[in-house]
Amino acid sequence: MQPEVDKETLPVATERPEQRALEILSALSYRTGELSPYLQEIAQGVSELIGLDWSTVTLCRNGQERVLASTLDLGEAGSQVYSLHGTLTGTVVATGCSLVVEDTFTSTEYGEAPDGYRSYLGVPLRIPTGEVLGTICSFHHQPRRFTPEQVRMAEIFAERAATAIDNYQLYQKQQEINEQLEAEIRERKEFEKALQGSEERLRQISDNIQQVLWMYAEDGKPLYISPAFQKIWQQSCAHWYENPSIWWEAIHPEDKERVQAEFKQSTEFKEEYRIVRPDGSVRIIFDQAFPIRDETGQICRIAGIAEDITERKQAQQEMLKAFASLAEVGELAAMIVHELRNPLTTVLMGLNAFKKIPLPSPARERLALSLDEAERIRNLLSEILVYAKPQALQFSALKLNEFITEILGPIRMMPSAMNRRIIFIPSPTSVPIMGDKDKLKQVFINLIDNACEAVKEGETITWSVDSAVIAQSVNIQIHNGGEPISPELLSKLTRPFYTTKTFGTGLGLAIVKRIVDAHGGELSITSSASEGTIARVRLPLSQN
Repeated sequence: MQPEVDKETLPVATERPEQRALEILSALSYRTGELSPYLQEIAQGVSELIGLDWSTVTLCRNGQERVLASTLDLGEAGSQVYSLHGTLTGTVVATGCSLVVEDTFTSTEYGEAPDGYRSYLGVPLRIPTGEVLGTICSFHHQPRRFTPEQVRMAEIFAERAATAIDNYQLYQKQQEINEQLEAEIRERKEFEKALQGSEERLRQISDNIQQVLWMYAEDGKPLYISPAFQKIWQQSCAHWYENPSIWWEAIHPEDKERVQAEFKQSTEFKEEYRIVRPDGSVRIIFDQAFPIRDETGQICRIAGIAEDITERKQAQQEMLKAFASLAEVGELAAMIVHELRNPLTTVLMGLNAFKKIPLPSPARERLALSLDEAERIRNLLSEILVYAKPQALQFSALKLNEFITEILGPIRMMPSAMNRRIIFIPSPTSVPIMGDKDKLKQVFINLIDNACEAVKEGETITWSVDSAVIAQSVNIQIHNGGEPISPELLSKLTRPFYTTKTFGTGLGLAIVKRIVDAHGGELSITSSASEGTIARVRLPLSQN
């Protein structure tokens, strides 16, 4: 039998100033994808402020719990799953309310505590929907009391832990969606490359006789038809020599008048039309004709190449459907962002209203913290909206040296660029490109901003246009001599929602990459201790 304990003599945990709680809350640094260290800080903060022997953060699902963070090293036991049945934690999850047990020896109706512990404080991790995700459970070796202020302090920490776990789960779901989209985009690109390879092979059919090569004399007499005619039209070449009208007779009735009129009006044309073969199947033909002239410049022959593009047309339609599906995903993301913006605006209005009310110093600090967090969410939603939108470009002719010179002044006035030197080295010759002026400006603002943040005041950023034009494209380089980026981080920099900044959203470089890709270009980033960090943007030259 356990000895009786006089509750009047139970010790009360040493109270810490609320200011200390706010300092710990403000110091918590949560970054998407790094949940465990954050929850560990929360568990440590609860134990420190309330003076407890052991605190844990647990995740509870389907009558079971798993420890996510603990102030004590649990070893292999920390990775096990435990039943909530008959435990103090089970009571907190079942009721959804905080639970205080001053002495677990005398108050056994709430469940059992771990061996060696006599007092218990448990608070639920509740998200805005009301769902309880888990608990913060704290234990003490001796019986003790907890003041209402201490319980409320633990509940504040529980709010932050619940938000972090909920955000982490949403982040994991978003990552899964991103991986699915990236896999689908890779498949589409591979399919497109395969299609382009097919087109290249078709352009070389002069040797392989994959297209129909035909030739007429100037007076209309048939001179030559290649063997591919028999495969595509399902008519013998000999039959064509005897009766060339079988070509025209095969043209689809809806296209025949247009094609014959074009052939009669011009000796040089490109037409797309359908043919109906003897077996009733319909094929799509791309036919182009050109005149052949004699020594005097007179037209003596009319030759042409007819190509069966049925499969290519079908593939293009499939690709259009695939990209339409991706566009729908972007529209859905935009709708979600718009739906979140309205309630967030209401929250911000309410928080700003509190700024006009005289509040104690701790409350003002907490209000400022809440306003900063809400503003960060609003900025994140804005960037998600930009990322989700298809990159519809408004192309115009740009001269790269002049374009960069034009935007260099405003860029040097950015807060991050203050007290840094930005040196622009133009190409010695004019470099014409076709691009969206506003979108490319957004690309370079982001890259220069990142470069400036990587160096100290007084250091130099070099922005240059490579004078060596390779493969009808030009390279623009932005170099900084800051701390090198590790190879494992380099590969992740353009992933959505990945950031190395404390207050970053992880969408800046992802948006930059999408804009550069939409221009038919390529973004690459290299970094080393010897060369510094270089962001390269390769853009195609204008063909005009």
